[in-house]
Amino acid sequence: MILVLSILFCYNTKVGANEIPVVTILADDSYPPYSYVENNELKGIYVDIVRAAAKLFNKNYQVKLAGAPWKRALMEVKKGRVLGILPPYKHIAERDYIWPYSLAIMSETVVAYCHNDINIIEYFSSASKQVLPILNIGINSGYMIFSEEIKVAIADKKMLVWENKSTNANILKLQSQRIDCYLNDRLSIQYELLRLNKAPELNFDDISESLIVMSQTAHIGYSDSANDDFPFKSDFIQHMDSALTQIKATKQYDKIIAKYLTH
Repeated sequence: MILVLSILFCYNTKVGANEIPVVTILADDSYPPYSYVENNELKGIYVDIVRAAAKLFNKNYQVKLAGAPWKRALMEVKKGRVLGILPPYKHIAERDYIWPYSLAIMSETVVAYCHNDINIIEYFSSASKQVLPILNIGINSGYMIFSEEIKVAIADKKMLVWENKSTNANILKLQSQRIDCYLNDRLSIQYELLRLNKAPELNFDDISESLIVMSQTAHIGYSDSANDDFPFKSDFIQHMDSALTQIKATKQYDKIIAKYLTH
């Protein structure tokens, strides 16, 4: 992790007229299979797609991707220390320090995985007279993945939210009944469940998908903070969007996704 994060102290330096600008994009370090650090190496579907796109305009910009905890990455973008972050959903009002967003890299489906004896739908009914126990919901730290129904249930104190660092941590807490439900992207949960199922001491038979929460698109989000180190911001975004469009139209895009789905 030290090797991955060391880049945070030297991301953006002013360049001379004939030098290629170096642009750092911080990526979530705990979001497999999309973006994660393993053995000090940043990997994932989104990481590979953005790297492939960056190669198409490497004569104009040098793109560096570095892994970081999601909340820290958000703070670095908010303070204008880095230009980009990968892969936020569009939360324009809640994250007014991020603008604009790249074109969509992929679509994700956020779901709730719960214990089989829990009916999460019951917590959305205002007409129900049944007194329900508080539902403990796990999410990855810094994620904004609540539907309006869930927001209301949280405000009504029917649900209590617990933030944990990673998908792995949340699934283990779900398995040990320290939380009742876990919200995240469907593929990310399934990917981690397959990995954890290899451990004979863990059993996930009592856990299943209970609810589709929302569908969202994932992007590169760009810092909206004023920063003299990014005079090339608009030009870089145009290059990246053009390159992403090209990559998404090729078989390479499908191969990158398949590589992680068959891992």
